[in-house]
Amino acid sequence: MKSIKIIFSTLVIAILFTSCDSKSSLQKYYVNNQENQNFIALDIPTSALKLDESRFTEKQKKAYNSIGKLNFLGFNKNDTNSSIYESEKLKIKSILADDSYKTLIKYGNNKQGAVVKYLGNDTAIDEVIIFGSDNSQGFGIVRILGNDMNPSQFLDLVQALENSDFDTEQLKGISEFFKK
Repeated sequence: MKSIKIIFSTLVIAILFTSCDSKSSLQKYYVNNQENQNFIALDIPTSALKLDESRFTEKQKKAYNSIGKLNFLGFNKNDTNSSIYESEKLKIKSILADDSYKTLIKYGNNKQGAVVKYLGNDTAIDEVIIFGSDNSQGFGIVRILGNDMNPSQFLDLVQALENSDFDTEQLKGISEFFKK
């Protein structure tokens, strides 16, 4: 009986130590800022976009169905929160500098630009992150969450989305937030 207690205690301590990881993550950043008045947070299931899948190729359908949801977190910069903006932007850049985030595309400069990164490997992406910033308006982060998203299929899907009509009602909150 005593050995069971020791094993159980050791297991509980191990769980506590592994769950108290002090390493920053994008998920923690989202959770910590979703109630902050400088931010807007939206969770958008792909079904809410109401895309017409009848125009998709089989490859595009497979890519679309591999996406679970989109998380958006935006920071609206104004005259009173410029220093907070700079600080928060540095926090995100620091998180995304971790080696686990692999860069797909990067463009722009320090005043305005975007980067697309992903988590996973070359054949099965688990998360795509799009971080864009504009020093005059603020920044936004989109997390595209899914299971085993394939990079080549994902690029085909992006092309299909460029030619699609979809319900922008779910995205209205984002554009309204940055108009403030």
